[in-house]
Amino acid sequence: MNLSVQTPDEWLAALAKPSLETVSQFVLLPDDWLVICAGFEDRALAVLQNAVSGQTSFNILLVRYEPIFQENKLSAIREISRRAGIRVTEAIYNRQEPAGFGSTMLEKLSACRGRIFVDISAMSRLLIVQVLVALGTRSDGFANCFVAYAEASDYPPSQLDAESELAKSDSDASHSILFLSSGVFDVTIVPELSSFAPAGTQTRLISFPSLDAHQLTALRNELQPSRFSFIEGIPPSPRNKWRQQVIFSVNQLDKIPDTERFQTSTLDYRETLDCLLKLYSNHGERERLLVSPTGSKGQTVAVGIFRAQIKDVQIVYPTLWSYLKPDRYTLGIGPFHLLPLAQFSAAPSGYGRDA
Repeated sequence: MNLSVQTPDEWLAALAKPSLETVSQFVLLPDDWLVICAGFEDRALAVLQNAVSGQTSFNILLVRYEPIFQENKLSAIREISRRAGIRVTEAIYNRQEPAGFGSTMLEKLSACRGRIFVDISAMSRLLIVQVLVALGTRSDGFANCFVAYAEASDYPPSQLDAESELAKSDSDASHSILFLSSGVFDVTIVPELSSFAPAGTQTRLISFPSLDAHQLTALRNELQPSRFSFIEGIPPSPRNKWRQQVIFSVNQLDKIPDTERFQTSTLDYRETLDCLLKLYSNHGERERLLVSPTGSKGQTVAVGIFRAQIKDVQIVYPTLWSYLKPDRYTLGIGPFHLLPLAQFSAAPSGYGRDA
């Protein structure tokens, strides 16, 4: 008799995953909540401004970042909400001490009787994962939960600036390439995203190389992983294809031993989720998997969904010291997207194997 039980990774791999929908209007109702961050990008206000144009009141959970950047849109979000007559509840997120925020968020949302929309547009990558994992642990999981996202219209640096910095580095080994940020504060490991692995188990770092090459350097130095799996991002716009080669060169991926490389869309989370499941299937039983969500927002959504169901992987994150030009981290507002998460709520409990 076949007593096999489908494991969460098998269930997630077989699931018909919902697509990221392009939308023109976010329609929220009086019982709904919008979780929004007071970040510094132009798009930090985009989803809220779009939603309030529907002239229906709803609720806001406003995440206040600490340490505070003067460029953050906290005052603007408060003012937009006041004018629209929207009820605002606030929660502090300390980037340098982020442990436990998921529980804090769920407590703030405990009175929610409607839907929950998580605006990831201005969220840090670690916060996105914490929020999604926390929502996935509720008794009803991701039921009535959505990811809302506004793309930027422009993602600095320009190709000319990036290639100029690379040329300087090639001619002067002491030249530090700093495109967006200035170093790593710490490699953050929060208890709620940790996992247990037996002593002596080899570790594999699954990382998303980015223009902030010091993030990968910090991960390698701090964690000393045995092997590496790099998931490189493919931008949806052909005009940004050059970024792939620059990111490869800045991180010197060809000089890192014991590596395997994959490529997934920076926007379509499904490609990254499938890749993570493949890596888990290939390596999860023999190695301790460390996942660092340093890629795009779309790729990070995949990490959050993956970790919400697959508990025996550990999330590690190189928290940045500061941003060089917060007002130019991204520019403008691009298309809006909505992702329903309810289909990810019915995973089997436990890790059954064929008996």
